[in-house]
Amino acid sequence: MKNAIVILCIISFPFLNYAQKGFNEDLEASFTALIVTDIDTSMAWYANVLGFKMMNIVLAEDRGFKQSNLKRGNLAIELIELDQAVSLDNAIPNYNAKLRVIGFFKIGFSVSHFDKWIDHLTNEKAEFYGDIVTDDSSGKRMAIITDPDGNRIQLFEK
Repeated sequence: MKNAIVILCIISFPFLNYAQKGFNEDLEASFTALIVTDIDTSMAWYANVLGFKMMNIVLAEDRGFKQSNLKRGNLAIELIELDQAVSLDNAIPNYNAKLRVIGFFKIGFSVSHFDKWIDHLTNEKAEFYGDIVTDDSSGKRMAIITDPDGNRIQLFEK
């Protein structure tokens, strides 16, 4: 028993030390940035489908980019159109959409009125990625849609 306590203390020490250095301070999500194919199409999609409002736009075409900041509640999304950006299907020979690439996979939102959101997304002709599914343990539903560039956005029923 004494050995188990000593081993537990040795294993726990790095984690306790890490927390004591102030890394347990508030960490609040601020924004997500996405590289997009066409900034105008993406701005319209995020406004019409998800209700984001455009805050500003920077057109620096002489420097090879366009950038826009959108906001909804506390979440901001930065859309960036880059002249030098490459899509996965151009970068990877024989790219298959089922291939999992390391990096961000999806953005998730919790919604109180799941059915109203599904109706809204259907009316806006949002592209659903798969079917609406129900989590076995919570009984809550979820659905995934894709933006114009195929980025996945998942809605979870609260």
